[in-house]
Amino acid sequence: MPKVLQLISSSGFYGADNVLIQLSGELKDTGFMPIIGVFRNTQNPRLEVADVAKKQGHQVEIFPCNGRFDINAVFSIRRFLSEQEIEIIHCHGYKSNLYGLFAALGKKVHRISTCHNWLGDDAKMKFYAGLDKMLLRKFDRVIAVSEPVNTEILNHKINPKRVAIIQNGIDLNRFNKSSRVDSLRNEFCIDKSYKVIGTVGRLSKEKAQQNLLSAAEKILKTKHNIVFLFVGDGPLKDILKDESIEITKRTGWKNEAGLSNPFIFAGVREDMPDIYSLIDLFVLPSLTEGLPMVLLEAMASEKPVIATRVGEIPKVIEHDYSGLLVEPGDVQGLADSIMMLLENPDKASQLAKNGYRKVEQEFSSKRMANEYMKVYHELLSADYAD
Repeated sequence: MPKVLQLISSSGFYGADNVLIQLSGELKDTGFMPIIGVFRNTQNPRLEVADVAKKQGHQVEIFPCNGRFDINAVFSIRRFLSEQEIEIIHCHGYKSNLYGLFAALGKKVHRISTCHNWLGDDAKMKFYAGLDKMLLRKFDRVIAVSEPVNTEILNHKINPKRVAIIQNGIDLNRFNKSSRVDSLRNEFCIDKSYKVIGTVGRLSKEKAQQNLLSAAEKILKTKHNIVFLFVGDGPLKDILKDESIEITKRTGWKNEAGLSNPFIFAGVREDMPDIYSLIDLFVLPSLTEGLPMVLLEAMASEKPVIATRVGEIPKVIEHDYSGLLVEPGDVQGLADSIMMLLENPDKASQLAKNGYRKVEQEFSSKRMANEYMKVYHELLSADYAD
């Protein structure tokens, strides 16, 4: 049975981590054996994906990593490849690409990388993104999760014969309706009469939760029986929390159930199917995206969704049929869309049903895994990268 090392450096359980878990779960029932490799970074040791993988019965290997480039981590991965007789190393993200490539050099190990997107526009992240695109030239196969990512890859002179697009997919069975909604409302002090507007993702500039806060302020001036749930962690957490307190003061929002303001920051959660069941309306205000897993999850949970017209989102959401689209950065449009669905529950319900059918037909994890397996089989019958 060919062994595939799925290698990732995680900053929390987000889109790329989720794809890795979904793919590995499907591979367990095929002729491939997935092994989950996770970096334990000294400065930011996020191992949530390893914990999830262990709970699902996967073999997990933790690779300690100190600093920006730790040669010991390279040798650790290199030894693991030999000891476990790994035939394919599948890297997710620029750090995994760097370490995985050097660890596999000179070995009869096929190299594949999935490019989920390159986030951040500061000088450091631009440097890493540029380095990553150079490294990708040395991989046997490079997988883009969306057409914009594919275009970016091809613009950096990577052999198009080695590049393919495989869209993300999810396990629909995970998102059956939960029985824990009442307990979650109690946990967050949300009255049963209040609607929950939710968003999920890393709290960072490109995810644009600030725009959702601004839209919320417009809504809360006239409508008080709603709360906004932010799930995730990230560098803007404290800034967003401080702004939410100021908005609460400016709008005069009050709640009798013990909630101090209408903005709930829940952090990273391991009970996401339950969280989606709690949410009445899902909003994704991102400025940039590939194919966001959280959007597929919300639709698989049969929730009405509002998202920005970026990346592959318009291929998932047909405006006014399977969800609503707004332009990135359009705070007023975001506020108007939220209000419209709050005031038209029948329309919201129909959008949710149409969205579920879209995901069911086109974005299942089984479909995704089958496409990756085709690539794996091609690799095993082909020469190794230079």
